[in-house]
Amino acid sequence: MNIRFDQIGELLSLGSGPELLISLLLYIIFFLALLVLFLLPDKNMPATLLTAGVLLSAIVVKLSLAAERVRGADPIIQSDDILMLALNAIMFTFPFIAAGVTRKARLSRGVKSTFPAILTGLFGGVHFFLFWLFYQRV
Repeated sequence: MNIRFDQIGELLSLGSGPELLISLLLYIIFFLALLVLFLLPDKNMPATLLTAGVLLSAIVVKLSLAAERVRGADPIIQSDDILMLALNAIMFTFPFIAAGVTRKARLSRGVKSTFPAILTGLFGGVHFFLFWLFYQRV
């Protein structure tokens, strides 16, 4: 297996045109979800799994979009597939559910991960609409 680091850099690059906006939103969603994951209190397994699902969805969508541009081959998940719609819906809904099911720690005053989770969901909603507008609307 030949690993070429220039291809890895191209897969993770922002691209151009509508892909630039979609890639920026995906990076924002990824890093906000990572922040939520670190800010979650202990013993919140459902919220942790939901946030991990958002992280995984962002990675799969980014790499599927870039695979066609970089390698010229068909990606595993096409941009107009129903699975891509489901992944985008996960990035939209799971952060809100994670914010709702998070329990606060015993002695703490509040949950620090609620605001970043809601912000992640809002960016996920913008991404969901723009992805539909640029790629899935036929």
